[in-house]
Amino acid sequence: MRTRGRAAKVAAATGGAHLGGTPKPDGTPTLSRYVDIGADFETYRVAVESVSVLFDLFDGDADGYAATGSVGEKLPSGWVVTAAKFEVEWPAEAQRAGLVRSHFGGRRKAFNWGLARVKADLDAKAVDPSHESVGWDLGSLRWAWNRAKDEVAPWWAENSKEAYSSGLADLARALDNWSASKNGTRKGRRVGFPRFTSVRRDAGRVRFSTGTMRVEDDRRTITVPVIGALRSKENTRRVQRHVASGRARILNMTLSQRWGRLFVSIGYALRTPETARTPAQPTVRAGVDLGIRTLATVATIDTVTSTETVVEYENPAPLKASLAARRRAGRDLSRRIPGSRGHRAAKAKLTRLDRRCVHLRREAAHQLSTELARTYGHIVVEDLDVAAMKQGMGRRAFRRAVSDAAMGLIKPRLAYKTSRHGSTLTAADRWFPSSQIHHGCYQPDGTPCRLEGKGRIDKHLVCPITGETVDRDRNAARNLRDWPDDASCGPVGTTAPSVPGPTTTVGTGHGADTGSSGAGGASVRPHPCGAGRGEAKTPTPQGDAA
Repeated sequence: MRTRGRAAKVAAATGGAHLGGTPKPDGTPTLSRYVDIGADFETYRVAVESVSVLFDLFDGDADGYAATGSVGEKLPSGWVVTAAKFEVEWPAEAQRAGLVRSHFGGRRKAFNWGLARVKADLDAKAVDPSHESVGWDLGSLRWAWNRAKDEVAPWWAENSKEAYSSGLADLARALDNWSASKNGTRKGRRVGFPRFTSVRRDAGRVRFSTGTMRVEDDRRTITVPVIGALRSKENTRRVQRHVASGRARILNMTLSQRWGRLFVSIGYALRTPETARTPAQPTVRAGVDLGIRTLATVATIDTVTSTETVVEYENPAPLKASLAARRRAGRDLSRRIPGSRGHRAAKAKLTRLDRRCVHLRREAAHQLSTELARTYGHIVVEDLDVAAMKQGMGRRAFRRAVSDAAMGLIKPRLAYKTSRHGSTLTAADRWFPSSQIHHGCYQPDGTPCRLEGKGRIDKHLVCPITGETVDRDRNAARNLRDWPDDASCGPVGTTAPSVPGPTTTVGTGHGADTGSSGAGGASVRPHPCGAGRGEAKTPTPQGDAA
């Protein structure tokens, strides 16, 4: 289970054995979050789910855990955590609209108060090493807030307690990220120390995990704690029908503001279907090359009939399409007096263009990933470093095109959609030169032939051996499709085949196709790929054995 307290409740409800945990430094025994309820879990499923649906199942037992400390292999729990987002109308009553803004302000107030307390403790610790500081975890911050809120925020009772808990949770996460980045245990770019937030820099949001959270039967109303019912601008059937039938349980709701509009994100646990889904073409293997000219080039081959096809998906490039309109809207905004009606109208027009670009990118990524996951049995994609690709582009227009394509949205969506539809996802190594290796062409010594080109992003490359002109994207998709099963570990943790040949820059010379894969030669099979750290992903149930 997620906590020891829930594990104790499960042990009491099922008569299972609550397993011991790591003893304290003074030797005091402790309990873990694991419960051994026997081999037949279905007998106790109702009792376990009455405590929580956020649990993991393992095939181990108490004796094996005591001997080896292992709980065994993970088994399907029957639940998956997912989310849905709906736009809602601002409350028509001024009092309720002010209550929404008050919740946003309460979250900022708690965040700033906690950060000021942490900074004051650091300064006091530097002067007096014996000073007792407040812990940086959520529990300690909430303990300190509850004792200071009457003095710091006398109006705190007007809002839900979740507003302040959201701010403190964000602060605890920010402090943890900074500490991990400073210690070198966090991947990615360096994270700075948290800064005080304001209404101008911080997006208004508040997360509710307790209280009245409902999706009403009219499929147009969403009820959140304290604020009450909010009118949805779209049908909520995709969530309401599961909740009404008992197949889903709402875990949390997040009320947020963007572009001056209100959105509600509903996180819920959904019971997985008993019958496993299968893709429409389970014997087809697809290689997906993401790019700027086309959003994706998909090369497929049927492992039974050996039928090959190549399909290109158009890149909507919404920012490029709206640049002229954005320039006109920007000029209109600069000519208006701030605070006037014309200034607000011009700003709203520019905001509409931004909102349209974001929605078009998301829709294109969802449509592509859904079609791939539903159709093909095995999908191979690139593990792209989009930030490095933008840095490698010299001109500003090229960097803007990389951002406009939003290639980083595809892989995280494929990660959870393939698991839903029964297909397999494999990520190719980030440094595998898929565009530069001529598919199916080899030099006299047996090494793959390297294509040549004049510029960094040439559409067509030339084979130095046969003189053939090769389409860059189609060639890369074919190389990804034929990703070998006996691949070796790559330098970024994904799977990569050992590609012989020079490691110098060839062809395009920048981005993901620079040099060889850098494989170390250890033979392992490719593993199904999940979303990486910091990427958007539908979470899976967290917890321990129940």
